[in-house]
Amino acid sequence: MAHVEKYMRSDITGLAIHYERRDGHQLSNEDIDISRKHLNYNLASELQPLTSEQFIKQRLSEVKHINRKDIKVMVDWIVTLPKNVLEQYEDNFFKFTYEFLKERYGAKNIVGAWVHKDEKTPHIHFSFVPVIEVDGVEKLNCKTIICRSELKRFHPELQQHLEEKLGYTPEILNEATINGNRTIKELKQHEDLNFKKSITNITNHINASQEIVAQAEKIDFEASGLLEKTKSLKKSNEVIDEFKYQNKVLQADNISLGQLVVVQKEELDCYRRMPLAKQLKEKEQVIDNLYSSIGSLEKEIDDYKYDNYKLRENNHIATNKIDKLKQEKHLFETFIEMVGLSKVFETFKRKYIANDYQIDIHDLKDICEKAISKVKKVFETISKRIDFLNKNNKEQDEIIIHRRTFTLGGILYDRFKNVYTRRSGRNVAYTYWYDYNIKRNWYSTCN
Repeated sequence: MAHVEKYMRSDITGLAIHYERRDGHQLSNEDIDISRKHLNYNLASELQPLTSEQFIKQRLSEVKHINRKDIKVMVDWIVTLPKNVLEQYEDNFFKFTYEFLKERYGAKNIVGAWVHKDEKTPHIHFSFVPVIEVDGVEKLNCKTIICRSELKRFHPELQQHLEEKLGYTPEILNEATINGNRTIKELKQHEDLNFKKSITNITNHINASQEIVAQAEKIDFEASGLLEKTKSLKKSNEVIDEFKYQNKVLQADNISLGQLVVVQKEELDCYRRMPLAKQLKEKEQVIDNLYSSIGSLEKEIDDYKYDNYKLRENNHIATNKIDKLKQEKHLFETFIEMVGLSKVFETFKRKYIANDYQIDIHDLKDICEKAISKVKKVFETISKRIDFLNKNNKEQDEIIIHRRTFTLGGILYDRFKNVYTRRSGRNVAYTYWYDYNIKRNWYSTCN
């Protein structure tokens, strides 16, 4: 017979220790015979070289699933060796059972197929990740795979498969499995019901026997009534024999059910005594500590967020100051160039830096003289322009454009001595002044 269990992610390590009989770990099942551990084997070892934990983590990363602690990530079918299978055919039974399960649930979902022969009853643990495919998308869905209809179909279809492979009928189907897989609770209820029926039948037997004895005491042994009484007694004996036969059948059923329950109890006790179950309370404490740590981390994150906000605010202020300084620097550079001091300033900067940010007083004097000369030339140019505007009655609200080159009407213009001259093939130079008030008006004078 077989029964199935579903497990969460937190159960995997404890189950893997039981499956693989890992060295260095205490085995919780007292019925395990360590001297027979070498007889165990994994039918899926070549198909699945990873450990149970590694494979489940990898498979979950490949399929769509809800990220929740209580979600079922693994299913374990435990198929027990029937009593009518001879010892020399045990391996064939497990091999064909493995083939049936692999075909049913998919080879790429198999965690392992461990055959245990070191316990009282040989059995196989077939573990797999419950994955379905919907519209080409793989999803984790234990509820859909292990449903009520699946439990009803499983035992008959497994027995049919084994009959075809083995050539005889292994006792997969019995009183406990013919109507589908039953839980231990259901088996106990069935056993109690049969036991009550047996008690009722025995009580009826006793009452019938007492009635027969009472009738026998009333026999007058007269020839006239002796024959009739004999017939009645014979009939009563037939009833008693029938009751005895039924009682034997019920007792046999009770023994069979009792053995079945023992097997189920052994498997259940195996899981109950696992180290993982024993450490459940400790794990709960660990989880509580983790939640506390998460709370502390969340507070630290909030503090960091506030610090980050203040830094961004300070950065914004600093950025504004930098922008203001850049504007002032640009204005300063523009002024220097407009008054013709660009080259003079470069000379000053070169000498100042070369002398470790010091400058000789004579060098400074030469630089100042050059600066004064340049400023005078610019002043003379501007004065001439003002005189020209006054003489020709032109508006004097002009602004000199300060840039190297610009394009007007598809024609390139170059800066020359703080005015702009048009390039032409005739080597005729025209000075262009831009009126910022009119925005469109350009004035030209012939040099």
